[in-house]
Amino acid sequence: MYQALYRKWRPAFFDDVVGQEHITSILKSEVENGKLSHAYLFCGPRGTGKTTCAKIIAKAANCLSPENGNPCGKCEACLAIDTGTTTDVVEMDAASNNGVDSIRELREGVVYTPADLKFRVYIIDEVHMLSISAFNALLKTLEEPPKHVLFILATTELHKIPATVLSRCQRFDFHRVALDAIVGRLQTVCKGEGITADHDSLELIARLSQGGMRDSLNMLEYCAGDGGTITMEKAERLLGTASRTLLSSLTNAVATGDTANALAVIDHIHSTSRDIAVFWREYISFCRDMLIALSTKMTGVKDEVLRAAAAKFSLPKLLYAMRIFMDAEADMQKNPSGARLYAEMALIRACDSSLSEDVSAILERISALEDKLATGNFTAPQNTVQPQREILDIPEPPEYVGNFEAPPPEAYMEIPIEPKAEPIAPPPKKEEKPKETEKPKQKRSETEFEGRKLKGFRKWQEAIRRISPTEGLLAPFLEQAYAYEGSDGKFYIFFQNKFAVSLLTDEKRKTICGAVNALSTNRYLPNDIIGSVREDVGGIREPIEDILELDEVEQQ
Repeated sequence: MYQALYRKWRPAFFDDVVGQEHITSILKSEVENGKLSHAYLFCGPRGTGKTTCAKIIAKAANCLSPENGNPCGKCEACLAIDTGTTTDVVEMDAASNNGVDSIRELREGVVYTPADLKFRVYIIDEVHMLSISAFNALLKTLEEPPKHVLFILATTELHKIPATVLSRCQRFDFHRVALDAIVGRLQTVCKGEGITADHDSLELIARLSQGGMRDSLNMLEYCAGDGGTITMEKAERLLGTASRTLLSSLTNAVATGDTANALAVIDHIHSTSRDIAVFWREYISFCRDMLIALSTKMTGVKDEVLRAAAAKFSLPKLLYAMRIFMDAEADMQKNPSGARLYAEMALIRACDSSLSEDVSAILERISALEDKLATGNFTAPQNTVQPQREILDIPEPPEYVGNFEAPPPEAYMEIPIEPKAEPIAPPPKKEEKPKETEKPKQKRSETEFEGRKLKGFRKWQEAIRRISPTEGLLAPFLEQAYAYEGSDGKFYIFFQNKFAVSLLTDEKRKTICGAVNALSTNRYLPNDIIGSVREDVGGIREPIEDILELDEVEQQ
């Protein structure tokens, strides 16, 4: 009968156990010196050798001629345990025998002396599945068993074991097997089984096993099912993982802000019927490796693909992107059907940090500016989208009068498409008057509101252009409003009606505050933004009128 690779290649000696030398060295010493404990507790991740070491202890304790703490594997006792023909080694699955009745039967059998061997060995796997009453029934026997009995408990969830049980056992913590150790063991198995596999494919299998030797052997067996050579491409296709090339391509798109290519990767994953949530976890793992590489300045990083990808990121930008990716993963777990949408939204935000106003986004943008200052590279990215007016035939914007700066092309990309309208003619220029005597420059007109002096905010239209892309509902009302800076440190906005004032929520104040602070010498907090109705105040004039008059005086 065919045996699975993980059963066929299960270690028979302590020296064959991979990655657990800190445990096997102690167990060998105890066997060699005859100091075996009456109860052991093996805990650790799945597939790391807990049950294997339990069986080796059973053989070593009963071996007629042990060799340096290892069982000989040739005597009657070792052969009987290997073939399972002895009744003195009992393996019990606590997941299916977790009741108090099962433990009572075990206690009744403990009193009998071994039939063939020196010790009766009870191996209880997944012991954390026992009920509280079953644990209580086991306590006294576990603490003081007969001299001919050994208990070996194995679990993957140590925190579920009662403290009273922990205190009665000698505990060993099994670690995840290192990647290099797994690859070495897989190469040994391939050589013994006549399997041809390249090194990259074995590294992929070892990485996907997450430190579990049994999982890696199962994946190796699956990939070798057709009898052909195991290549990297074949392993990726059979195991359903994303290729390093695909992960690197997505990383390059995020690093350069190429939203189109980033979304194309997600579309490819979706069109090939792959699970986007699984791919997303792999990508986060790849980003984690880049984060470690950047934090350690590439120390000990041998993966050239990883080095090249990490070199394109600054640490703040990568931290900003990873926070977005992990938030998207949490959303995917809550709503699996929306995995594609969450992934696309996350990539759009990661490619353009200006869409976010949190601290990590600001730090990333500052880091990008520092890099440009250091390198002197101020060229625009190659994937810059052309102004939408060239495609949709939107008329050119009107010229601006005074000290207003013309808005950048990007400001027109978010304008909804409307029927063509005649270009707005610029306001007529006032006739130049002959220069007479030099007049003193006129100060900006001022007004009063509840005892406070107000000065018109000259850059209000520029602030509106900054606010409009994200505040589409409030923007029309802001365009009709007047904005003033108060002598009391407040920023006053006078709307046409009370409905517009009601739209000025806390979130809107934060947005307005950010735009105004970028243009003003003063620094305002969201609570400093005050909204009112024009009719409540007399003498309010639109700031642009003040600016035009001031420009005329300055020109004279």
